Amino acid sequence: MAKDGARGQDLADATTDRRIAILDGYRALAVLAVLLYHYTVRWAPPHDPSTRLPGGAVFSGFLPFAYGWLGVELFFIISGFVIAMTLARCRNPVDFALRRFARLWPPLLVAATLTTIVVHLIGPPEWQVNPLSYLTSILLLGPDVMAKLTHQPGIYWVDGAYWSLWVELRFYILAAIIYLFGRRRRFVLDWLVFQAALVLLSGIADRTGTLEAVPQFLLRDYLPYFTIGICVFEIYRKGLERRLALAGALFGGALVLWSAAWQQGLFEDISAPVSIVANLAIFALFALFLRRSPALRFFRGAWIVALGRASYSLYLIHQHIGIVVMAALIAAGLPYLAALPATIVLVVGAAFLLFRFVEVPGKALVLGATRGLAAGVDRKLPWLRYDPAPKAGDVPDDYGM
Repeated sequence: MAKDGARGQDLADATTDRRIAILDGYRALAVLAVLLYHYTVRWAPPHDPSTRLPGGAVFSGFLPFAYGWLGVELFFIISGFVIAMTLARCRNPVDFALRRFARLWPPLLVAATLTTIVVHLIGPPEWQVNPLSYLTSILLLGPDVMAKLTHQPGIYWVDGAYWSLWVELRFYILAAIIYLFGRRRRFVLDWLVFQAALVLLSGIADRTGTLEAVPQFLLRDYLPYFTIGICVFEIYRKGLERRLALAGALFGGALVLWSAAWQQGLFEDISAPVSIVANLAIFALFALFLRRSPALRFFRGAWIVALGRASYSLYLIHQHIGIVVMAALIAAGLPYLAALPATIVLVVGAAFLLFRFVEVPGKALVLGATRGLAAGVDRKLPWLRYDPAPKAGDVPDDYGM
């Protein structure tokens, strides 16, 4: 496709209910990176000294897989973009909350239940799910928070990958609050003021040795990725704050690279040069995206877009289910290098089924059941209204995680 054609297609995607295909392609890349990290490095020696996936040691030191965890950070940038896009078409915070609930909760409920059953049947003892862990997971409430509320130890996520959903949920709350007070016209400015204030607060806390004074709710380590996504959306749609957003994206990127260079936050005890290069590669994807580069044609491919659409469902079920299934195949005599692709095929197939029969109809069911609720809030609590009201079809329907 010619550059002008790609540009026209993307602009059409941004102003109708059509999805932005390249973002789905990026989501596929992110979930595959995380999946391969878990299947080859995270649960194999030397990271995991157990005998679950001993054959995975063959990939020890293979950088593309060893740094696959950065796929989550790629997801965070996409979420920043998509949440800014979603807020732009919501009537009020209730409308936004309903859209997020409809998007996330139906597949989460089924995936957490399925994971609990599979791990109970063939999983290791340390992965068995207790009632409070299950409740924590379907409520998307951090285990540490649940432990404080119930005064009970031993509360964990049903699947360790769910930690990022707790991060996402806190981002949604922060974004909705800042958007409410800043309204539509100055969201980027208000968000960047918040980001800068958090950097200043964190710097003071570092110097005084009172880091715990910076609430974890404020997402100190992850916020720059969401900031980049918010700014990329403003640039992409050519909004009134696009020049400020360009500076904001550079600011967010600089914060990430500074942390990587000095091995702070997410990058403690990790190779600084590799972390810097990996993050620069992620940033390059969005630079090419903004330029509507024909080099991104691969990410428009039908199979990768389809996988990207199902990436949330795949993320929810890939780790514990995939590891125990692969371990069972290996125990049955299948070599690791055969069990690995077999497990990927099985889990991806299950994710497509979850997407088709739970995620899509579940979202429609929740939105249908709550139809008119946001409009009712507009009438009864007009001070909650995002002003000005969005126009129908001005941005695509939300699909972010």
